[in-house]
Amino acid sequence: MNIPNVLSLLRIFMVAPFLIAVIYRQFAFALVLFVIAGLSDFFDGYLARRLGQKSVLGTFLDPLGDKLLTTVAFISLSLQGLLPPWLAVTVVAKDLYIVLGAGILHFSGNLSVAIPSFWGKLSTLLQLVAVCAALSSALWTISHGLLAWLYVVSGVITIIAFFHYIWCGIQVFSEAPVPDKDA
Repeated sequence: MNIPNVLSLLRIFMVAPFLIAVIYRQFAFALVLFVIAGLSDFFDGYLARRLGQKSVLGTFLDPLGDKLLTTVAFISLSLQGLLPPWLAVTVVAKDLYIVLGAGILHFSGNLSVAIPSFWGKLSTLLQLVAVCAALSSALWTISHGLLAWLYVVSGVITIIAFFHYIWCGIQVFSEAPVPDKDA
């Protein structure tokens, strides 16, 4: 077990305490947990590259931690009234469809490891910022206009990332050779 994988597991294990903090409206604690989890997402990737510790396990743990954390954050904060429901549905639906698409590609023999795109990374970053802003808005006064702008930009980039991943998946299928039925 290498350091990047430990950081990914830490992020996965932080999901439950984060959710409990949100349920009990302990938004300052939830924000601290979320920031630590977000930093672990940055450092696990950085360390995996820097230390040459990329692993097959890490290629699954890292996105699993991201998807669990963002799904729980967006749904719970939406239910608390801190994030708009349309944004929560957009983020969760995109992640669900991408995971389903990656599964289809994997089980059809067309994909062994998911490769994040620029749009995917940008949408993840904006989603992390949106969650931090939503939690911060429960603690401090933040302009509703600024929050609305951030949520719209995050939603638009999430939709762009979704369509980019779909396009990439279609490209993989269109380039894959068709198996010979007579063989």
